[in-house]
Amino acid sequence: MTALSTEADRAAIRKAGKTTAILKSLAVGLLIILGFIYYDISQRYTAMQTGIRENAMWSVYQLDREARGLHSYLSMMLATGDIGIASQKRLSVHYDILYSRMDMLNKAKFERYFTVDEAVTRQLSEIQAVVLGSSPLFDNIADGVPASRDKLLSMHARFADLIRNTEQLVIYTNNTLSVYRAEQRNAVEALEIKSLVLIGLLVLIVGALILILRRQLDSVRRAGLGFERMAGDLESAYSAAEAGNRVKSQFMATMSHEIRTPLNAILGTVELMELSAENPESVRNLKTIHRSGEALLDIINEILDYSKIEYGKLELEMRSVDIRATVEGAVEMMQGRALDSGNKLVLDLPTELEFPFIRTDATRFRQVILNLVSNAVKFTANGTVTLAITEIRGVQSTLLRVEVQDTGIGIDEAGRAKLFLPFSQVDASIARKYGGTGLGLTICKEIVERLGGRIGVDSVYGLGSTFWFEIPIEEALPPPVSSAPVASPDQRPLPRLKILLVEDNVINMQVAGKFLAHLGQEVHTAENGAVAVEKADDSEFDLILMDMQMPVMDGIEATARIRQGGGRSRRTPIVAMTANASDDDTARCIDAGMDGFQSKPVSMEKLTRIIRSAAPSRHTGNEVTIEKTEPPSVNRGAESVDLSSFEDRRAELVAVLGEDDFAELLEAFFQDANFALTTLTGMTAFHETATIDRVLHTIKGAAGNVGLQPIAMMAQRMRERAFQPEDLEALRSAVEDCRIAIAA
Repeated sequence: MTALSTEADRAAIRKAGKTTAILKSLAVGLLIILGFIYYDISQRYTAMQTGIRENAMWSVYQLDREARGLHSYLSMMLATGDIGIASQKRLSVHYDILYSRMDMLNKAKFERYFTVDEAVTRQLSEIQAVVLGSSPLFDNIADGVPASRDKLLSMHARFADLIRNTEQLVIYTNNTLSVYRAEQRNAVEALEIKSLVLIGLLVLIVGALILILRRQLDSVRRAGLGFERMAGDLESAYSAAEAGNRVKSQFMATMSHEIRTPLNAILGTVELMELSAENPESVRNLKTIHRSGEALLDIINEILDYSKIEYGKLELEMRSVDIRATVEGAVEMMQGRALDSGNKLVLDLPTELEFPFIRTDATRFRQVILNLVSNAVKFTANGTVTLAITEIRGVQSTLLRVEVQDTGIGIDEAGRAKLFLPFSQVDASIARKYGGTGLGLTICKEIVERLGGRIGVDSVYGLGSTFWFEIPIEEALPPPVSSAPVASPDQRPLPRLKILLVEDNVINMQVAGKFLAHLGQEVHTAENGAVAVEKADDSEFDLILMDMQMPVMDGIEATARIRQGGGRSRRTPIVAMTANASDDDTARCIDAGMDGFQSKPVSMEKLTRIIRSAAPSRHTGNEVTIEKTEPPSVNRGAESVDLSSFEDRRAELVAVLGEDDFAELLEAFFQDANFALTTLTGMTAFHETATIDRVLHTIKGAAGNVGLQPIAMMAQRMRERAFQPEDLEALRSAVEDCRIAIAA
């Protein structure tokens, strides 16, 4: 119903838009016509007021008036007999005025109104003849030659006729102008009527426009409400889908964990049984169980990877990767499977690579290679599988091309179209015979494209296939390798030292303490710098492991006091063991008197190196030189859940603590993290910058110790800039995402 009403509203809006355009055009046309009419009226008024009234009528009237004045003065002169030169000169002044009026009449807009009337034309000619004909007489008077009485009488008679003509001209002009004004008024009134009609039409059009626009606005309002309802429905649907996706991810993570745990036990038990089995039949059965378990484990991993792809959580960790070591390791890993299928696995690798180290995601790069090689081995029997590596130099960049060639069953054109689709295999018989989820190539395609490359296949049915992918090469330096020789435990016993572990975080203290205890060390603990200074003054330790940021007194100040004091451990080697990993932090530690710097998270291997480095001072008395390990660079990239790093850390901790203790440690971390987030909520409101930094430092160190690097890196980035309220939600989400992800 909503969709239908919305479509109707759209049609109404479109129709109203067309009608509005037509009415607008009509309104513009009417306005133009009104403009022309107004201009015409204005011109007519101007003509009426200036052209005729001010020129013609006024000129005729002045001519008549001056003619009467001259005739009257001349009559007085003749009547009184005062015709002397003085009186004649005054009469000449009247003539000059009359002459100027006649000249004004000739220049005025007069003739064009009256030239159509012959009588008026004759009168004008007579008037002009009288006035101009008298000019010689008055010129003589002006020169001082008086006119005779006879000439004055003759002129008196001519001016009497002139007065009659000017009088008739005044009457005629007045009548003509009255008629003209009447005609002009009628014309103006007609134009005004037309204007009123046009204005009425314009008002109607404007009214229609207002009505149409109102209807259009109503339609737009209804459509807007419809869109809001649709947006609400979409938002609800999206929220439901998102919730379903989260539930699905949680379910898959939980199920994966529940399946993986007994499966790991099964695979481990089977592997132990294989070592002790003597009956060939039992060995074959155990190998079958082992292969089936590994296949099931692969399926679980593929489903989890696809879930991350679908949920947008497949992130990359870019670092320097040794191409030769990676592909050789992949071949070595798959060699057993190849031999089981009667296949020969060949590595075609150039003797020298132009770029032996590239910057990419080592785990995902190896995953794609293993997946392609595994597929080739699976679908090939008693044949050859070749892993070929080549470098292709282009105009703008160099590509690394990886090819996996097999002599297996091959794929037809229809099957190739399905290869990279999720949950899709060439046909059902393939799935029944070889198994699998149909997700492996989909995951490979996603990984390769995320690495900026492309993937494809060339195949001939019955002859074999070549799967290939190309990724751009970004040259990288070899990863740093410590030059100091480190003796393995079986070569040299690890000395037992008395160690003071200074750490304010309970989780970090538990982890490091269990590691040291597992290594056979005598461990003493201090929860802050002040306690550490007190214990270092009272007891002689072989090694002090010092955190940097702690309440009461930090590690920098504690180290300075130990070195400056006269306590029994003032010369004991002190190694910073902190989540702060910048060059400035390293310099601060060294300046304070520390002998080394080890970034968190710590591992058994790192602690072993530190203990061996510190041991000579207790036996030889020489100055201790602690190996200074470079802090790892903080990855500024994605804040994803790095399961590979977590699993590595988990394996290391479980080996020392045991599964139950590790689970308790992990749960304690999440409880402490939630408490820290609650603390941050209050500190953000009061802008407690120092406290916020300390809490973030604590979260970073604890997360790094249990292998949750995404949380550690996020906390470090937040420490490097002003903490914002939205950072709190981002950190809370990261903690929750890690909680969900590690269940797998």
